[in-house]
Formats: sequence, structure tokens, C-alpha cells
Amino acid sequence: MLAFSPAAQRMFGFKARDIIGENISLLMPSPHAKNHDGYLDKYLTTGKKNIIGIGREVTARKKNGTLFPVELSVGTLTRRGERLFTGFLRDLTTHRISENQIADLQNELIQLARHSAMGELATTLAHELNQPLTAIANYTLATRKLVADMQSDEQAKTALDFLDKSAGQAQRAGEIIRSIRTFVKHHENKFRWENLEDAVCEAVKIASIGTGNCPIDVQINKQAPVPDICMDRIQIQQVVINLVRNAVDAVRTQEGAHAINIKISRHGTRSVIVRVLDNGPGITLEVEKRLFEPFNTSKPDGVGVGLAISKTIITSHNGDIRGRNRKKRGAEFYFILPIDSKAEEISS
Repeated sequence: MLAFSPAAQRMFGFKARDIIGENISLLMPSPHAKNHDGYLDKYLTTGKKNIIGIGREVTARKKNGTLFPVELSVGTLTRRGERLFTGFLRDLTTHRISENQIADLQNELIQLARHSAMGELATTLAHELNQPLTAIANYTLATRKLVADMQSDEQAKTALDFLDKSAGQAQRAGEIIRSIRTFVKHHENKFRWENLEDAVCEAVKIASIGTGNCPIDVQINKQAPVPDICMDRIQIQQVVINLVRNAVDAVRTQEGAHAINIKISRHGTRSVIVRVLDNGPGITLEVEKRLFEPFNTSKPDGVGVGLAISKTIITSHNGDIRGRNRKKRGAEFYFILPIDSKAEEISS
């Protein structure tokens, strides 16, 4: 090193007198420190630029050994026949802290929206659980009476049948509780290869809780098999639940038959698409203008964060989400996901 500016001294903790004359690799962590001279030799020999003239983010090392992110841009010049290199660095530590804080807040908001969605389902969820639990109690009491008065094989057969039905109802209640608990609990973002059809079907079951009070024909149409995709299963289920619950609320306001159709299919060669169609009143012009903006809602008691959160989730999957009115009646929301959007992250 031939020069070391005051700003560089503050950044790295070295005094200029202690560092001038040393190899620049002193400011780098392994393995870059070991390979640096080779990089320069390769450039001087071949002229092929690896970092020269190209800004990039790298990791630097302070005097005390602390590693920190910097944005590095390297220039080159010739002075008196000698090739010189100049490095310009910008400390990104504060920037990274801010990015991490934003990511944490975003995750908390997604979690809050998930709890909010379950809060809206609380009343209907209680009703759904009450049915199988009441059935269990009735079957058990009836079985107890049969066993007490048992006088024939036919009564024994009936008692066993009641016990089987009790077990079935208990299993049904357990499945409802298990699916809700899995969906609501806090989890780290996990991108894995998942079966999209299974994830969507499971989410639709949760979103359909309580629709028995207002008969709605909810259909899932799988238009040819789709491949597994790299995704965060819980977050994609959150999007599906948001869209299906919005469709449920929309069709409930209309007279006549209520229908929701969920379609899953390939979209080109490297993507899949999930569409949620309803025969409700459609999207009003006022709402359509700010469709995915937060606090934009047509529901009297709605908060208006569901679609905004859904857009955040789909964007983090490198996908796209849209909404529009159907030609005849109702609305259609759909999202497109690339099959391998996060494959590099889980393989690294």
C-alpha cells in the first residue's frame, strides 16, 4: 500500500504509518487474502477484469480482526510507467443493520397478519370444534348406556360402531387444531422443495372453516400435475388463506349460488400459477386503484393488510400477484411462482 486516507484509518483502525508498505491482503479475510496476489497477477497477465472497474460488495477485516461488509470499487492508472490501483470503499455495516431491522419488522408484520386472519376465524373455529366434540360426548354417553344394558350381540356391534364414530370425530377435531397451530406458530423463513398442490389444499381447508353456515361450493381444480417448487410453505398458505377468505366474504354478500374455484396449473415452463375465482360482486373501482396497498379494504370491519402482506410474500418468492374483475361476474386473484426461485439459497 502506498497511501492510506484518514477515512480508511478510521474505518480499519490502522494508522497510516503502520500500514503503508504492507500488502493489501492485510485488510482481507481468508481465503481472499491468500489469493489476492494471484488475482492481480492474472489481471496484469491476461487483462481480464474480475473486480477492476466493477463495484461489488465484499467482506473486509479491521485491525482487531472484526469482519464487516463494504462496497468496493477498484480503479487503475499508470504513473511514470508504473501500474497503480486505487480502492474506494464504503462501510455497509449500518446499511446491513437497517436491512436486517426492516426484514425483522416485515416478518413480524407477516406474523401479525397471520394471527389477525385466525382472529377473524375464531368464532367459526369454535363452532367447527364444538360439533365434533359434542358428537364425541353423545356417542360416548350412548355407548356407556348400551354397555350397561347390553343383552345381545347386536347391541355390542352398535356400541363398537359408536366408539368408532367417537374416534373419528376426535380425529377430526385434532386435525383442525393441528392445522391451525402449525399455521399460527412463529417460524423462521424456510424455503424448501414442497408440493404446491398439498399446501394449497391444506390452506383451503383452513380458509373454508365455518362456511357451512352459508353454503359455498369451494372447488379445487388441478389442471394437470405441477412440479414441486422451492417455497416457504406456511407463507404461501397464508396467501391462499387470505385470497380464499376474501372470496368467501365476497360471495356471502350475494344472493343465489355461492361458488369459489381454486385452479392450480403450470405457467410456462418454469413457473406455476394459483388462481382464486369467485362469483361475488367483483372489485370496486375505488379499491382496484390501490388493490395491494396497506389499509385498503372494502370490508366494514376489515383492517386492509391481507393483500399487502400477500404481495410482500409473493415478491419475496420472486413471484407476481394480481387481481382483476371477471368478464361476467365476480373477481379473480392469482399469483405466479417460479419453480426454483430460492433453490440456490437452500443448496448453499
